[in-house]
Amino acid sequence: MVPVEAVMVPLSKALGLSVVVERAIEFGKNLLEPLSTSRDTRAQPNMDDARQAVADVQTLAQSDAAARAVEQGAESRVATRTEQSAQLQAARTQLLSETDPAKRAALLTQAAQLKQSLTTDEQHGEWDERVPPSVLLVEDATDPDDGWTVRAFVLQLLGFAAGILLASFSDLRLFGAFLGGAALPGWADHVFTGLFIGGGSGPVHTLIQFISERKTAFAAADLAVAESTEEKAPPPVRPQAPAVITPAADAAADVWADIPYAGGVDLDLLESVHRRDANPDLVVYHHTAMSSDSTFEDVVRVIKSRTDASGTHWLTGYNCVILADGSIHAFCRWDRYGSHAVGFNRRSLGISFNGNFETNPHVPFSNPDGRYGTPRPTEPQLRAGARVVALWTFLYPIPLDFHTAIIPHKQIASKACPGSNFPYDGFEKLVTFYRQKWEQSTLAQERIGAFKLKPYVYV
Repeated sequence: MVPVEAVMVPLSKALGLSVVVERAIEFGKNLLEPLSTSRDTRAQPNMDDARQAVADVQTLAQSDAAARAVEQGAESRVATRTEQSAQLQAARTQLLSETDPAKRAALLTQAAQLKQSLTTDEQHGEWDERVPPSVLLVEDATDPDDGWTVRAFVLQLLGFAAGILLASFSDLRLFGAFLGGAALPGWADHVFTGLFIGGGSGPVHTLIQFISERKTAFAAADLAVAESTEEKAPPPVRPQAPAVITPAADAAADVWADIPYAGGVDLDLLESVHRRDANPDLVVYHHTAMSSDSTFEDVVRVIKSRTDASGTHWLTGYNCVILADGSIHAFCRWDRYGSHAVGFNRRSLGISFNGNFETNPHVPFSNPDGRYGTPRPTEPQLRAGARVVALWTFLYPIPLDFHTAIIPHKQIASKACPGSNFPYDGFEKLVTFYRQKWEQSTLAQERIGAFKLKPYVYV
């Protein structure tokens, strides 16, 4: 058996080199991006195409300026809007139990006036979340290949090459250490070690953790064997209690699960618009009000098919969408603001659970009969959403406060979103659970630290 120390020393060195490679790749990406997007000026450009491109840029800038003006106007009325939203929710709650016709009529009039006042801003600055059940557009939401995949591939190849060079110059032979000194050509060991280093710090971290855990487990087993050889008095016989079976989902809930994020949809298009003035300090959670059987492409296409007052299609919606199967999809770049909560867009991140969880039949486009699919978020969906929100509390100045910092859309809008059947308390407990577990987990802290280095995260 190979001594653990003989493996951990070269692994630690490999970890340091992998971090160097990661930083070099990130620097290369930032350096290569403006160069790789430059155009060949030798060919005579088509003047019609050039004029159209200029017109598109002007339209985009005008649309962004109009959207920003709407946001700024709504931001100046935040206190009033929040108070009106609270009054509207209270009126809706009273209507559920009020039987007196005169009082019901007064409540309906009050609710209609409040809703009208709130929707004046909402129709310009947030997704409506009122979708007919017949809407289902399965269409690709990704951008055409504009070179991002090729650039990522080239940079990864450079990372592997850098890893091999670093392994050779430092004479690091990781696989020879694993094989206990078995014959392996030095050049081959350098190549394999370099490829391992070029893959980044993630695999190295995982391997170190695995070896450390196995070492601890073997030590505990040896101690148990040693103690079992000692003569001990037989333990008293006690009645056995029935076994408590912990659901698999709960047993693995504190294990870090990687959260995919590469910037979302329309990276280039959002480069010059929807800019934030500062990093977000608020999370607003929603439901899409679409069928839970719809895809992420459906959500993106339906939202982007909407037009503003000038007839221009919307650019984006939520910052993140969670499907019923628990898959996580970035929509709007996190360093840009979406269109999900007017008056709060520029300072918030919007996360939406795909589905319709409003079961009150008196609410238009609600889901009391399951026509929009499941009327409640699935367990994987809630856990995935809670992990994303918990991650955001580590990345940004967002406190774990479910009254002022992590709030449902209905708290600041005219809508009942994310619905009367959404498990608010359960979701808050899950977010708190992941936040507390990850604070105590070395692996989670390492992953969060790596996440902070990703592009499109900070202003």
